[in-house]
Amino acid sequence: MIKKALFAFGIATIIVVAQSFINKIQAPANELTGPVHWYTFSEAVEMQKKAPRPIMVDVYTSWCGPCKMMSANTFGNEIIAKYLNEHFYPVKFNAETRDSVAFSGMVFKNNNPEGTQRPVHDFAASILDNKLMYPSIVFLNEEIKRIQIVTGYYKPDQFEPVLKYFGTGKYKDTQFEDFQKTFVPEIK
Repeated sequence: MIKKALFAFGIATIIVVAQSFINKIQAPANELTGPVHWYTFSEAVEMQKKAPRPIMVDVYTSWCGPCKMMSANTFGNEIIAKYLNEHFYPVKFNAETRDSVAFSGMVFKNNNPEGTQRPVHDFAASILDNKLMYPSIVFLNEEIKRIQIVTGYYKPDQFEPVLKYFGTGKYKDTQFEDFQKTFVPEIK
């Protein structure tokens, strides 16, 4: 009995120390600082009307560890950030925000009662087709139509070909597998 309790205590201690370490080395996902110039969805839509370019939406939550890693490691990478800033309107969207989003004549809200555990915003549910996985990256074309949803954590070198596949418009006439065969990465 005592061995089980000590073992459980040891595991709990390891988890707490690991989480503490992870929180110290990673920037919070809700910080909109760093090398990427993040926009709200409304700002991106307005800017897109004046100077068309694709929109990339990073759908995250504040409690999601891989989302924090993606923010710190991938979006914190200079090459990724520079490409995003030059070729996309990057949007960071908290899937549990209480802010309203107006788009295409509709107003999306988080209609869950205060205190609801993991209250999903209607916009996140809509843009992800109710397949709520975090992080999820949604690529939208110049007409603000969804091209693709990419889920999960990607390291910078893994995300670079995906980003450039959509950023160059190659998705329109080339399969991703074929694009990868000739892709020359900047990130080594």
